[in-house]
Amino acid sequence: MITKSLDQKLVNILADSSCGDFILADAKDADMAFGIAAPGRDREENRRRTLREFRELIRQNVEQGLIDIMLMSVSTSEVLTVKERLFENSSVTPAIRANDTTDIWLARGGIYPQQPSLPFATASLTHGSTETHGADLGLYSVTFNNDSTLDTQSLNAYRAFRENAEQHGFRHFLEVFDPNLPSHPIADVGSYVNDQIVRTLAGIAERGRPLFLKMVYHGPAALEELVSYDSSLIVGILGGSAGTTFDAFHQLWEAKKYGARVALYGRMINNAEHQLSFIQHLRYLADGEITDPAEAVRSYHGQLARLGIRTLRSLEDDLSSSKRSFDYSAKPRRKELASRQTESRNLVPEVVVAGHICLDVTPAFPQGGLQAPIEPGQLREVGPTAYATGGCVANTGLALHHLGIATSLMGKIGNDPFGVQLLSLLDDIDPSLSDGMIVAPEQNTSYSVVISPPGVDRSFLHFPAANDTFNVDDINLAQVSGAKIFHFGYPPLMQKFWDDGGANMAQLFRRVKELGTMTSLDMAMPDPAAAAGKIDWMAWLKEVLPHVDLFLPSLEEIVFMLGDKTANHTEPEFSLNTLSRIADQLIGLGTPIVVLKLGSSGLYMKTSADANRISRAFFQNKTGIEQWLGRELYSPCFDVQVTSTNGAGDRTIAGFLAALVRNATPSQALETAVAVGAASVESCDPSKNMVSLEKLEERIHAGWNRKAVDDSIGRQLTLDRS
Repeated sequence: MITKSLDQKLVNILADSSCGDFILADAKDADMAFGIAAPGRDREENRRRTLREFRELIRQNVEQGLIDIMLMSVSTSEVLTVKERLFENSSVTPAIRANDTTDIWLARGGIYPQQPSLPFATASLTHGSTETHGADLGLYSVTFNNDSTLDTQSLNAYRAFRENAEQHGFRHFLEVFDPNLPSHPIADVGSYVNDQIVRTLAGIAERGRPLFLKMVYHGPAALEELVSYDSSLIVGILGGSAGTTFDAFHQLWEAKKYGARVALYGRMINNAEHQLSFIQHLRYLADGEITDPAEAVRSYHGQLARLGIRTLRSLEDDLSSSKRSFDYSAKPRRKELASRQTESRNLVPEVVVAGHICLDVTPAFPQGGLQAPIEPGQLREVGPTAYATGGCVANTGLALHHLGIATSLMGKIGNDPFGVQLLSLLDDIDPSLSDGMIVAPEQNTSYSVVISPPGVDRSFLHFPAANDTFNVDDINLAQVSGAKIFHFGYPPLMQKFWDDGGANMAQLFRRVKELGTMTSLDMAMPDPAAAAGKIDWMAWLKEVLPHVDLFLPSLEEIVFMLGDKTANHTEPEFSLNTLSRIADQLIGLGTPIVVLKLGSSGLYMKTSADANRISRAFFQNKTGIEQWLGRELYSPCFDVQVTSTNGAGDRTIAGFLAALVRNATPSQALETAVAVGAASVESCDPSKNMVSLEKLEERIHAGWNRKAVDDSIGRQLTLDRS
């Protein structure tokens, strides 16, 4: 049997910590935490991987032979270690997660990480040990919360585990998480964790001690303190949440420099563009073949290019650092949410989408629907609840992300369970998306209860919550600086942005415009009977539009807001004269580019003939600006089978913004917009099933049929290709 590299390296490191050996582990145990989301996403097909695909990646990483440990759930280890005997002729050591404390229970909709960690173990050592030809090594995790009752429970459970492990000849390494909800504040978490580790291990004889530690990297000082205290203690770091490639490479390089001899990476490896190449470069740094993290990033990008693999970020972005979480969940906990708004990411987004966001809560109804109306005092049984993101921030922002545009979302939520759930939904797609989210202490998150029995039109119960307190001072302009476009949506549904006659909105756009960023605005239809529906929207537009470069309302919304009392805003007159007159009026109010959403009839655009206004409208380094001067264009929709139109207008806007970022011509921008809108209505969940710009272009060029052009426009206005 091949000697396990872990065993030899442990001997070498204990004999001489400066020997140069370094232990790498791939943590593929996330199915005991995340559930279905654990395998990560197949980015080419824009879907979650299956468990079968997840295990195939494990096989590939083991067969590569560059890691020393493969950490798995017991069920996966049983398949690969016991049944397939994957590790028999491998230098890689199989290991299992021996316990699953409650702070790693990350089921969608669950709030366990927002509660103090409790000890628990699903796994049985008998089922995971060498008695069944499985792993003889496991990870055991503890979380100290500065609470004598809770921490005593954790330590008692750890003692029972050690006694059981000794009986079965089972080895372990100890994972120590930072406090997930300390009962009392801890000023220096690194020192606190170090002392808890030393104090705990002082009472354990050699036979029961862990082979090494896995812990959060708290920086050079804290790591050096622990390493120098006890030379028999091998200290390892955990990778934390996925960030940039530089994050991972620099963390390993620096931790090794200050005494770490083990690194365990889970999400960083699992979310990499190509796991084998990523592991190879971790090994280069661990073994000193590459001594500069930035050089390793460049080398990694070069290898991806040679393999023909598209990178998630540009090389420039991937060479920067980002804010990351280091607990297992990497989700904001209740007491941490309030501080999240002060964090800023170093990766500059191409588009920032701000404005209205909410959580849609939809209970499932029986297939037959409600047989009778719900009467007061009655109980009606329903099915499980589905959670989804709603509002323009989610609809437009997530569509931009799926289209390949670097996007940051900037909505305001509370530090309540709904806020945690909403961020969890965003983080399941990409943790970087929510870095710009504004979390307000002691406020509630907006939600809508969607009542949709089969065969009945949907109705809604809506709570505006933090959307009504969102104001200009909530925006961190440092997170906007450098973006090409700042898009804001739904001010009629956000009280602070309409009840002052537009002063707040105008001030925000003015500040953003001073950064050199293009400003974009989408509206929503206010309830005519509510306070928002009774303000002077014409006065509001006069205040705001001089600071808006791109205005994208629906025809119905703008007819209502322009105050034509004779017009039917629910079914406005649909003709070129009407569209042109409205666009001229809006251009006269100050915005140089007007795009009117026409629902299933498509998009209409008109731009100013003033060259100075058009040139000032775009972001820096935009080329082909002259093509946008004095244009009037119309694009009909593409022909599709409609499944759901929910959010289609928002996603149409995402297509237009994506095209702008990619330097499209006016006609190309309109075409891309209606293509994205059409593709979105084909799916009941377009936030997860949106295809890339490249796929849409292929479909268009393959002869995607358009809907018949409305005669009232089509005879007078043709779509050119410039």
